[in-house]
Amino acid sequence: FVVAILAYLRTIAPDVSFWDCGEFIAASFTMGIMHPPGAPLFTIIGRLFTFFPIHNVAWRVNVISVISSALTITLLYLIIVRLTNIWRGQPKNAMDRWIVYGGAVIGALAFAFSDSFWFNAVEAEVYAMSMLFTALAVWIVLYWKDNPVRPGNERWLILIVYLLWLSTGVHLLNLLVFPFIFIVIVFENNLSMKRLVWVVLLQAGIPLTLYILFFHYNPSTMSYQQFIAHQNTAWKFFEVTFLIVLVGSLYYLYKVDRKAFKMWWIVPLLFIIGYSTYILIYIRSSMNPPIDENDPDTWAALKNYLARKQYGENSLLLTIFARKAPFWQYQINKMFVRYFSWQFIGTGTTIGKDGYISEIISLRGLYGLPFLVGIIGAVHHFTKDWKRGLAVLFLFFMMGLAIVFYVNQENPQPRERDYSYVGSFFAFAIWIGIGAVAVMDAVSEFLKKHKAILKPALLVSLLALAFAIPINMFAFNFYSHDRSGNYVPYDYSYNILQTCEPNGIIFTNGDNDTFPLWYLQYVKNIRTDVRLVNLSLLNTPWYIKQLKYRQPKVPISLQDKFINNIGLYPWPKAQTVEINVPDSVYNDEIAEMKKYHEMPKKPLNTSGKIEFIVKPTVAKRALRVQDIMVLNIMMADNWRKPIYFAVTVSDKNKVGLNPYLRMDGMAFRVIPFKGIEISAHRLRENLFHKFLFRNLNNPKVYLDYKTKGLLINYRSAFLRL
Repeated sequence: FVVAILAYLRTIAPDVSFWDCGEFIAASFTMGIMHPPGAPLFTIIGRLFTFFPIHNVAWRVNVISVISSALTITLLYLIIVRLTNIWRGQPKNAMDRWIVYGGAVIGALAFAFSDSFWFNAVEAEVYAMSMLFTALAVWIVLYWKDNPVRPGNERWLILIVYLLWLSTGVHLLNLLVFPFIFIVIVFENNLSMKRLVWVVLLQAGIPLTLYILFFHYNPSTMSYQQFIAHQNTAWKFFEVTFLIVLVGSLYYLYKVDRKAFKMWWIVPLLFIIGYSTYILIYIRSSMNPPIDENDPDTWAALKNYLARKQYGENSLLLTIFARKAPFWQYQINKMFVRYFSWQFIGTGTTIGKDGYISEIISLRGLYGLPFLVGIIGAVHHFTKDWKRGLAVLFLFFMMGLAIVFYVNQENPQPRERDYSYVGSFFAFAIWIGIGAVAVMDAVSEFLKKHKAILKPALLVSLLALAFAIPINMFAFNFYSHDRSGNYVPYDYSYNILQTCEPNGIIFTNGDNDTFPLWYLQYVKNIRTDVRLVNLSLLNTPWYIKQLKYRQPKVPISLQDKFINNIGLYPWPKAQTVEINVPDSVYNDEIAEMKKYHEMPKKPLNTSGKIEFIVKPTVAKRALRVQDIMVLNIMMADNWRKPIYFAVTVSDKNKVGLNPYLRMDGMAFRVIPFKGIEISAHRLRENLFHKFLFRNLNNPKVYLDYKTKGLLINYRSAFLRL
């Protein structure tokens, strides 16, 4: 615990990070509603941490991950010790303690300094806390296993069920630990618990299996309308099948094992208690916090929020056999094997055409040593205790390859997804610890007749393993995981906001030009006059209405009835759109250009309107909702508020306004004249006097390839100037 927490505190992000971190911090501070399906327990804990009078708010929420990760490493150490003691027995002497405890330390620290876990440990994300719940469940069931038939020992299993249902308020990934728990229980002597496990598996497994086999979705032979009807039939079938199996299995339990029957009823009760954190979403949404995604302040809206309807109607269970990308080449090889290699084999350096590291397997840095010891540990575990070895294998599979198969990721992804599989890496780290024990046991067995050199040999073996695995992993990964001087997310977001004139509206593209800006506005109270309009969210009615009615309001002329039913707008061909320009707008722009000697040589068009070509954006036949809304906001605003597009917004999302965009810094402003690429005095003022560029010239601060890609926008601004 001490080693892990010191390492994480040394490398913790000093402020906000990219991706979802800004959203989690801002939602914690404001008790807001984050993206579906939410993380209410994390929000509550995050809110408590924001009260601590130390450092800044972002650091306080970041430290939740630090503490969670250090506790996870401690539990992993205890898990390895407990699994090892199952076949070795309790350590009998000092050498036994060296072997068992030393091996457990090596396995635990190997995971502590693995690429993805360390990355999660130093930023405000849910994955560190989620991993803590998983580790806690594994440790508790192994503790229960020590005496499974002792009266009252079932309370430990009840605690596991409660914790895992509670953990859904952090992330649903924790539920994938249930197969590990079931396997541990099935191989013990507690008959009632065995029966309960088999009944639960049958209750879930039979309807689910039939559901998938008979009702999977084939997009090549089924239209979307057919799919909806197909899905409704599938759910009815699932509900009827589940009800039949449920009644039959409960009747069996009632007749055969009253104790198991009573225990079964505790499970749904604990589900209600643990899942009750989600009532926070309904309560807080009704109070209209600054971040209120999906606006789930009615039961119908809450249901859609929890079902993630914002991301589409397709049921993952129905589409599970229709792969969205090549299964082996992309989903397995690139999106799992490559990530696994980063943890325990080595990390490549070649950036492919898609902007991601291209090597699937590389020995660089780690030389494959953690992987080799882990394989030794897996073989040794199955040789000595195949039952628990099988449980760990299921943990590895369920939190890795099963996720790959279920999620069915498309190619390309907007970011690396290695953080999703940390539970699988956790399972392999157990085998690294057991492998270290196996290596030292082999040394002990080989030298048992030479007692004089046995202790020194064991010590050398332990040190060699420590240097080869956790110490080397720490040394190799330290630079790339040390965020102590990395202020790029804060500064980049700050610079976007500072580009805007007072009371401006800025269209943003995705996570990295939205969530950190929410943090600056709602937590740091920086440039709250600027209204962010996220183009992805702009496709949803709830977001459009929030923009229309919540301060600072965005000019929108559409009626609520139209907004509630808004959808794709027929646009069969490219068409010219006109927006009127008041004379006062022309006069103000010309006066400013004259003042700073920036008048172009060509005469300016002051015809009273701007004209631009809007092309269809959906199947060459329609406009997206976001396109309709950008045009409506432009027209309803009538040039009263300055309107910007962040530099990260692609040309296809600018509805043909490119000729009228002027770069003012980290955003393009819509102006009434064509062909004016920059305002030199504004760009100079922003770049040299307003913007922050902390530590960009510091070689000790690591910038990953994605961050460097964003920083190209700075280069572009300076080159234009």
